[in-house]
Amino acid sequence: MTQEKMRKVISACVSAATVLFVLLLSYLIYQWATISVLKKRIAAAEAEVAYWQEIVDKGIEDERYFGSEEYLKQAIIELQMLQEKNK
Repeated sequence: MTQEKMRKVISACVSAATVLFVLLLSYLIYQWATISVLKKRIAAAEAEVAYWQEIVDKGIEDERYFGSEEYLKQAIIELQMLQEKNK
């Protein structure tokens, strides 16, 4: 192999390696950006789930209160007072 041919081969290898390195680095940066976006979406979804879970839990507590005897007695008393006012 002549020295000129050796230089061309080495130049081609260095160029190919550089292009490969740049492509792989670009792909890695793209993946990092994608991961970041997906983590933000996951955080937003988890916050929404927590919000709705809080609403459901509050609804269960309200259901227990409105179904309790204490509330029913209070409602009966209020109803009787309204009936007395309307007489």
